[in-house]
Amino acid sequence: LNSLKQEIEGLRRPMGTRDNPARTCQDLQLSHPGLPDGEYWIDPNQGCARDSFKVYCNFTAGGETCVFPSKDVQEVRGSGGQLSMRGPSAASGGGDQPREEGSFSYVDSESQPLGVVQLTFLRLLSVSARQNFTYHCHRSVAWHSTTSRDHQRALRFLAANEEELSYDTSPYIKAVMDGCAARKGSSRTVLEVSTPRLEQLPLLDVRVMDFGEPGQRFGFEVGPVCFL
Repeated sequence: LNSLKQEIEGLRRPMGTRDNPARTCQDLQLSHPGLPDGEYWIDPNQGCARDSFKVYCNFTAGGETCVFPSKDVQEVRGSGGQLSMRGPSAASGGGDQPREEGSFSYVDSESQPLGVVQLTFLRLLSVSARQNFTYHCHRSVAWHSTTSRDHQRALRFLAANEEELSYDTSPYIKAVMDGCAARKGSSRTVLEVSTPRLEQLPLLDVRVMDFGEPGQRFGFEVGPVCFL
């Protein structure tokens, strides 16, 4: 009876440990309001805790559950008409061509690939998701162009559900800052995808539309995807 009581208490008030994971970071915060931001174990599909995985819990933002891209896609640089990616996911091509689909992969806090089933359950337990994408530019537009006064050269993203997301196809992308709009010198543009359509995140790939001219260079950083 004592063992059963402890098990029920563990289900009611999960600790976020490997043996006693929560369903999501928000569930963990509701059970233990004073916990600091950091890495905790979750098990969205519940049942056996053997398939639980470690994530970053952003309690400051209301209990977001965040997973990160694998190291080889966190920072990518391109120059001289070529795209280059560090690590095993490397692919190259002209700047106006999409790279192989699904170039961005995501991992838990222990660098293990994120399970499709667990990610699906995490979406089912959430109402919104957000992800930042930072574009480092040298004479290359990322979102708005001040010279042509339009978004014709805006970056285009491949969503998790294989939709194409950009200025003209999605109302859920906003420029937090847009230093690349002037197309002069080096700067950066930070785009945030914040969507109630959870099947769209995480982002799988990007197509650079303003590239291929002499002297153009770019790099980018793929941010974590956070579910709430």
